[in-house]
Amino acid sequence: MSERTERSEAIPRRYGTSEGREAVPGVGELRAGLARIAGTVVADVDPYASVLRHARRRRRNRWGAGVGAFVAALLAASVAAPATGVGGLRTWFRDPQGGTGYPITDEWTRRLLDSPARGSLAGDRSLLGELTRTFDTDRDEAGMSATLPTVRILFADDSTGVRVVVAAYRSDRAAGLVAKTAPVGADPSELVRAGGLANLPVSPFTVLYDSLDGVRWHLGLAPAGCVVSTAPTATVAQKSQGRQNIGEAGQIQRAWRPAPTPGYLLLGEERPRGWWRVECDGKIREQGPAVLRDGELSSKLSPPGAPGTDEVRQAEQAAVRDHLLLAAAAGLPTSPPPVPRWTGRLPGDGQPASVSGPASGIGPAVLHVGAGQDTLLATATAATARPDDTGTRAASRAEWALASTAVTSSRDLTAVRVPAWSDGQAVLTDRLLVLSEATDAVQVKLIGSEDAQTTAPVTNGSAVVRLPSGAGPLTLLVLDRNDMVLAIRGVDGLAAAPQVFAEPLISDWG
Repeated sequence: MSERTERSEAIPRRYGTSEGREAVPGVGELRAGLARIAGTVVADVDPYASVLRHARRRRRNRWGAGVGAFVAALLAASVAAPATGVGGLRTWFRDPQGGTGYPITDEWTRRLLDSPARGSLAGDRSLLGELTRTFDTDRDEAGMSATLPTVRILFADDSTGVRVVVAAYRSDRAAGLVAKTAPVGADPSELVRAGGLANLPVSPFTVLYDSLDGVRWHLGLAPAGCVVSTAPTATVAQKSQGRQNIGEAGQIQRAWRPAPTPGYLLLGEERPRGWWRVECDGKIREQGPAVLRDGELSSKLSPPGAPGTDEVRQAEQAAVRDHLLLAAAAGLPTSPPPVPRWTGRLPGDGQPASVSGPASGIGPAVLHVGAGQDTLLATATAATARPDDTGTRAASRAEWALASTAVTSSRDLTAVRVPAWSDGQAVLTDRLLVLSEATDAVQVKLIGSEDAQTTAPVTNGSAVVRLPSGAGPLTLLVLDRNDMVLAIRGVDGLAAAPQVFAEPLISDWG
């Protein structure tokens, strides 16, 4: 559970600072404060800000599905009976778990919690000592419980143009993090009252991000002794072997650069791009995008279709939009922009869908399914997907569209796994959407181990074929009416590992 107290959200900040607390705030201030809170959900034209807003909203209060109704009722109550007052506003948005943290479940998390402080201010022992004392004694401002008796400063830094402090509250069995952002030079008493995030779970590679006055920061914090690397840009292999392409073209290629900082990477860019990787004890433990970690894509990056636009056309527009966002976040080229490669309704369920990709037919491809106002990216099968807080988010995602990614090697063969819902999560199914611009393509065939095969006819340049049983590699063929092979490539089986644009997502802390 988490509590968000951004500087832009004036109510929690105002009544938690040295500016003074009012026991009975006036109705005018209450209205203005609630309006400012409501203003945080206004659409942002910056795609990165929109993506971060989704994740930040979840971290602020996963318990907050009913906050909108609560705020409305609260406002009505304040208008009906202003003389009664409502007390200090800070406590309204308190984490219901009381800042008691989360269970420590592995030794790598303990290793992170035991790591020395890092960041540009880590050498200032006097400051670290004062921060520790202040965050310990002023727990009410930090939003943390006395059930986590030990406080340690894990990170303190001024290098991005704001002061960032990460404090860990822990017991032998549980821990929670507090991250605060304040102007450079802020003293400990200002920091503990500053805007930030409270009672965040700790993972072996903890990723935090926030902003203040237009300065946005991203922090990836790993246990001491680990190496964090980054690949802010990537290229797409263009090698082609003719019409019967075997898949070298379109592959994503990265050049990894170790961070100059010990066991962490702090990004101060307004729009972070690319992937990061964590290696500990000679093994890759974590790898994935610096942003888009939860796969939530905002539909508000661009205006909705014109009135009367049908849902198939909406899916086409959304596929291009999602492609641009995903490619930019991955550090892939976005110029020339992607184009619709196929648009229609999926055979079987009839859902509106569209595939976007480069006009050349070589490179990243995105399949968008549905006409919802937001999109959830599927990166793995139900068997390999990482669990998330599905129970608290499934209802809010009911109307969302889904997306999946792939890489293409030629115009003659594009293959993208069809996404679907599973227990509130987006997952890759055993259905494969195959596209071919070869005019003589009439059938697609998947061949698995022990000659297990599935086939599907090509209609209007597309087919949906089911993966045969088994987890081994498969071979996909596009055939003409004489069973001559027009295109060929390998396909992952049913137990496909998590991936984005065929790049593996890794989280291996066992």
